[in-house]
Amino acid sequence: MNNRLQEIIKYKTGGRQNDFAAAMGWTPQYLTKLLKGENFGITPVKTLLEKLPEINARWLLLGQGEMLEMGKLFSLQREAFAQVQSILDLERFIPFMCPDELREFEEAVADSRVPVFNPARIAAWDRQLKERREEQEAIFNAAQAKSKELCRQRTAKKL
Repeated sequence: MNNRLQEIIKYKTGGRQNDFAAAMGWTPQYLTKLLKGENFGITPVKTLLEKLPEINARWLLLGQGEMLEMGKLFSLQREAFAQVQSILDLERFIPFMCPDELREFEEAVADSRVPVFNPARIAAWDRQLKERREEQEAIFNAAQAKSKELCRQRTAKKL
């Protein structure tokens, strides 16, 4: 089972044992004992399966099947995509964020979590974004109208 634990560590943290131990709520020393095959009772198995629901229990206990359960893996993928979409929804407001809000956004992304902002603040950013788009559209429309007028004048002069 300790070999399968090593595979889980590679999957979850790229092989970083201290990071994995922290994620499981274990000390590095406890993880080292588990990797040596010591004290591998029901408690660490239960912890692994609770904190990593995508791990196939049959594979962990018996070495049968695949490490990841496909149904739970798809669920995790949907959750990850939802988190990414939430971050992208907020990313468009970066030009309107104050330094503290930018720091919160950056820290959240670095911690692989969705930043949480006050709904009123998000609504204010949305209004600012709408105003900016309207201003840009007005500038574009004015430039386009001027371009059309210049094109008409030049055509008329050639005749």
